[in-house]
Amino acid sequence: MWPHPLRLLRDRRAGAGILVAAALPVVIGMAAFAVDLGAVQLDTRRLQGVADAAALAAASGDPTKAQVTAQAAVTAAGFPRSVTAQVIPGNYVQDASIAAASRFTPLSNGSGNAMRVVLQSTSPTFFARIFGKTNIVISRQATAAQQRYAAFSIGSRLASLNGGLLNSYLSALTGSNVSLSVMDYQSLVGADVDLLRFLPLLRTSAGLKALTFGDVLNSNVSTPQVLNAIASALSADGQPAAATAIKNLLNVSGGQSLTLSALIDAGPFATQSEGGTGLAKVNALAMATAVLQLASQQRQVALDLGASVPGLASTKVFLAVGQRQAQSPWITITAAGTPILHTAQTRLFVQAQLAPTLISGLGGLVSINLPLFVELAGAEGRLNAINCAGGTTPSTTLDARTDAVRAAIGNINTSALNDFSTPINPTETTLVHALLVDVVGSSNISTGASEPWQQLTFGLPAIQAGQSQTISQTVPVNGLATSLVQQANLAVVLAGLRVPVSPLLQPVTSALQLVSPALDTLLMTVTGTLGVGIGQADLRVTGMRCGAAVLVG
Repeated sequence: MWPHPLRLLRDRRAGAGILVAAALPVVIGMAAFAVDLGAVQLDTRRLQGVADAAALAAASGDPTKAQVTAQAAVTAAGFPRSVTAQVIPGNYVQDASIAAASRFTPLSNGSGNAMRVVLQSTSPTFFARIFGKTNIVISRQATAAQQRYAAFSIGSRLASLNGGLLNSYLSALTGSNVSLSVMDYQSLVGADVDLLRFLPLLRTSAGLKALTFGDVLNSNVSTPQVLNAIASALSADGQPAAATAIKNLLNVSGGQSLTLSALIDAGPFATQSEGGTGLAKVNALAMATAVLQLASQQRQVALDLGASVPGLASTKVFLAVGQRQAQSPWITITAAGTPILHTAQTRLFVQAQLAPTLISGLGGLVSINLPLFVELAGAEGRLNAINCAGGTTPSTTLDARTDAVRAAIGNINTSALNDFSTPINPTETTLVHALLVDVVGSSNISTGASEPWQQLTFGLPAIQAGQSQTISQTVPVNGLATSLVQQANLAVVLAGLRVPVSPLLQPVTSALQLVSPALDTLLMTVTGTLGVGIGQADLRVTGMRCGAAVLVG
């Protein structure tokens, strides 16, 4: 017989078995959670290792084969279950000011420096199978970036070498008498300064306590200290003639102070104190001139060239160089499109007087005055891409665009040249002045400021050879003086009345056309001395590095 129900309720025997039976689902669930969670975590960690290896492989090889490379790395890792891999090309920026999750930007064209690999697989369960869960989907990702950077400069133009003009210009900058020989200048034109060799030498020359390249660039130093370090760097690189020429400037350079960060951006090397030689180089003459320009308190100089220009009885040149734009150095080491390099805004005014010539109707030899005004807004350049792809020739691509050019025949107030915040508007000028007859004229050329970006690609052989490339405006401005003369609006003023048609105009025009090619040469030489070009921009990639890929955040 069955026991009475009340008796069963009062019976305490076999209570533990009932409790165990009741708790068994919970115990199994906890075991499933502990054992299966541990197994999933172990598989996830193993999958992360596979993702890391796949990302490094994809970032190190040919970007066009990144998917295949990553899949091969996954297969080689021997993960026990099927793994799907997705490769996302992009660009990674190592910038502490940017949130870690935002430093990677996907790119559809695969032109970036990084690869993100996303893996997905499954992890089998053990106890959870009781509840119908046979496996858990797991996913891991890793991002690897190739350490790549390039050094490039803008505006190191030396189209022609005129020792007399250079001596006059450097003398005006330093307030002393610079008299370097043509051989001195030729040795400087043919020499390069290794910037990452120069900076430690400057640290010693200036007695700086600065530790890193960035600290050195942000320190106040004097022109003699900078020039002495340049000479030492040239000597260390086996360029003694150029080093001697730089030392000849030490006695006349003065003691002005400057901060080189306005000229040089060390990029990823800013936190280093040594190393990197051979990457960033710049022409020795261009660097010496840029240093003296930066240190000079005279933003405007006047040069009297006398009768040194063929066909001219006298030539005076007024130069004004504006401050460089903020955060726009002259040379940079970078892995991205910043900073954008600019040449300095420049103004040039030439007062030329033609050699006396015979003009019928004026009774004897007369002089013709020709005032030329030229304004250059500043060309700019930026890094577009660094190609480190395997199987192809490494190369660096730059974007550049020329400056806006404005030129005129007319009179200006030379004291206003240095005020770049105020526009200059040349006025009609008197070209010929006689007793009762004057010839007046004006001419204007403006190319505007809407020049498009143009691409320049430098292959590794061109980089190693130190070759530069030039871009020109889409609207040619070659022969600026010639163009101004050809389109000049001339008129004869007779006893105070304008006579637009006169036999005097043709001989005056002919005389101007004869000397305009020489003036064009002068304009190109003068602007070249300043490191700029009329309607052109010169760019040079001095080095590029394609380092190993590293895992990033």
